Amino acid sequence: MSTRTRDILLVGLGAAVIRIPAFLSFQQLGFDDGQFAESVLAMRAGGLPFRDVFSSQGPLFLPMAWLGDLLTGRTIDSPRAIAVLSGIALAITIYLAGRMLTTRAGALLAAALVAASGSVLWTTGPLTSDGLGEACATGCVAAALAYRRKPSIGWIVAIGVLAGAAFSVKSLLEIPAIVAAGLMVVDRRRLRDIVLVPLIAVAVAFVIALPWGLQRVYDQSVTYHTDQAQHREIGANATKTLRTLEQRDAPLLAAAAVAIVAAVVVRRRKRPREREGDRPDPLTLLTRGLGPIVVWLLLSLLVVLLEAPMWRNHLAHVVPAAALLVGVAASTPRVAAAIAIAALLFVPWHVAQLSELLWPRGYTGERAQVVRILKRLPSGAQVVSDDPGLVWRAGKRTPDQFVDASILRIESDRPGLRLRRADVVRAARRPEVCAVVRVSPIRFGSFHGLGRALDQAGYELALGGPPHADTVWVKRACDPSGRSAAPPAPVPAGRASAAAAPVRSPG
Repeated sequence: MSTRTRDILLVGLGAAVIRIPAFLSFQQLGFDDGQFAESVLAMRAGGLPFRDVFSSQGPLFLPMAWLGDLLTGRTIDSPRAIAVLSGIALAITIYLAGRMLTTRAGALLAAALVAASGSVLWTTGPLTSDGLGEACATGCVAAALAYRRKPSIGWIVAIGVLAGAAFSVKSLLEIPAIVAAGLMVVDRRRLRDIVLVPLIAVAVAFVIALPWGLQRVYDQSVTYHTDQAQHREIGANATKTLRTLEQRDAPLLAAAAVAIVAAVVVRRRKRPREREGDRPDPLTLLTRGLGPIVVWLLLSLLVVLLEAPMWRNHLAHVVPAAALLVGVAASTPRVAAAIAIAALLFVPWHVAQLSELLWPRGYTGERAQVVRILKRLPSGAQVVSDDPGLVWRAGKRTPDQFVDASILRIESDRPGLRLRRADVVRAARRPEVCAVVRVSPIRFGSFHGLGRALDQAGYELALGGPPHADTVWVKRACDPSGRSAAPPAPVPAGRASAAAAPVRSPG
């Protein structure tokens, strides 16, 4: 077995082990984890993305999540499989890219920083689209590095396919990596290849989107997000970026600080005296050496700062380029040791900050009560909730169009995207829907009169009212099969607290 093969196995195993606790976590790990898992459950039952299942991400994401779920046996945790596989692939790809840029030690260091990164772990343990998108984008950069070393049509096809795939998962956030790959293709000055890459990428993106309907894909995965662009707050995004990196990537920040100092010192010692005519032109600076990786990092930071709304998970798109540059700085044993020591000093803090992922716990308090109530619903019962993850961990499904009950849909003015109180009540009247859950004051909590409307639709309180923050309404005559013909009897106002109104499953 070659050294490179052993390294790949070591990096892959390490990335897998650190993600096992998150994969098996009983509690959903963030809102995305729950909503996307419910989307996978809807597809298990035959729902199609963008047609039946509301799909806020690019058209490749949910089909890949469905495939990961299928390959891992469709257990309750299986929806997270594609996220974990993406984390493993991302760490290995960073190692392979590093081997083309720096020493073996530098490549291993970069891979370790990515595998253990909190920003990356939060997107490749819980189910999110960021992990898969960044794995494809980093693969595109690695293919471009290989092409720059030894051009071939095979690498051109790989670059184009991976660029199209990355864009079809996360679009805007993957553009920096795609630009970096394009710069490396331009470096070889082959017109045919320069033209082929974007043609292949566009064709791949078109073919991936076409089966779901181009207009539906645009409305749900593009317009859904761009409607919020007018609320851009660069200062707030910068503050959130710094705080997130401090909390999730302190070892990377420490390693980067040492790497910058080392790079400056080395450059001052070794910089030759250059004549004016020997300086490379701007295009050469951008396309050769580390130019494309620096562009990748700077553009990633710029996109995150301009993102509206910007979520903490988006910092995962900054980490790979930063880790590669740190690995390149570790070009000598002495510098590599200094960088590694700086990173290791912050590992205790890092572990403490990631305790929710490394040692996940089950639900407690009212959330545990909510899950227990939902578990007691009859087989086949569906639940409408503003936190779909609670429904998933209770072993139930949401209606297909309620897999995403995010604030973006509630605030949207577009008829095909928005959710209103009437939509919740209409869904609640369907025979297969047996419960409605409200846990967020800004999502379903913003629907005034929801309780009265549900009472008229045949529901009663199973949990809720002061001092409870979470509220569960359960249908009095719950019959998911739809065979019951008798309308539900009215319930006197003010009836039923969690203690006074236990949930009863018919039969």
